[in-house]
Amino acid sequence: MDLKKIIYFVTIVEEGQITRAANRLHIAQPPLSMQLKALEEELGVILINRDKKEFELTRSGTTFYRRAKEVLDSIDGMITEVKEEQEGLRGKLSIGTVKSCVPYLLPLLNKFKEKYPDVTFQLWEEDSQRLEELLLSRKIELGIVRLPLQSQDVKNINSLSIYPMHSEPLVAIQPKDWDKFESDVITIEELKNSPLLILHSQGDIYIFHKFVETCKTHGFTPNIICESSDVSTLMKLTELGVGIAIVPKVAIHLLQPESLSYFEIVPKIKSDTALIWIDNKYMSKAAHNFKELATNLF
Repeated sequence: MDLKKIIYFVTIVEEGQITRAANRLHIAQPPLSMQLKALEEELGVILINRDKKEFELTRSGTTFYRRAKEVLDSIDGMITEVKEEQEGLRGKLSIGTVKSCVPYLLPLLNKFKEKYPDVTFQLWEEDSQRLEELLLSRKIELGIVRLPLQSQDVKNINSLSIYPMHSEPLVAIQPKDWDKFESDVITIEELKNSPLLILHSQGDIYIFHKFVETCKTHGFTPNIICESSDVSTLMKLTELGVGIAIVPKVAIHLLQPESLSYFEIVPKIKSDTALIWIDNKYMSKAAHNFKELATNLF
């Protein structure tokens, strides 16, 4: 059915008279009357009783008007939604993060939600390598990862844009009742005989190997009793007294348990965080707005 006929009919009903409706639509009265007649013939029903002087909708006309309004309101909503999505005011933003970077993501999401309340999110928590894969397959538009990038494909790495967000040291976290260390800053040698829990997954190999290499440089092989890709798991195991967690400093904000203490390690072993996206590819306005917010805050 021609949408124009629906608009004409609704206007006639709202104006209560074909003459006024023609003036509102900026067309002559005879063509408008012809459009109404053509609509009735197409439907096979009388919509407006024109035998009387007074304007009168038939029962079929009342039903058609109600449903026609629903159609037009739906079209108006569709147009508004499409325009707002183009402007980044609506839509869904797919973004990924490594677990240990969640404390960086949360304030960003909060500020973004304040500014763009109608944008929804799909969040992925994976290791850095998996986030690169999701980004390249277009399942996510932005990723917060730990550097360096893990991809072995130079072409893939070159297609990614990288914005460094934060650099932080690894810290040692132990139960408060252990009293193993006397100072807030410890040397790496003080970890020599301690049971250690450390991040180690496909996408966090840099943290693991950098720590092990630093220990060996200082004359010992670390006593690693647990490796995990989930920093919150390491923190909970530490809280239970299983061992000492070696994690990026930001991880202390994941749980913030009162029963744990953290210690700076000398020499410092840095872990770098970055926002990544695919260069020279289409990015939704919502993702662009989020990227702009992140790059302005960090």
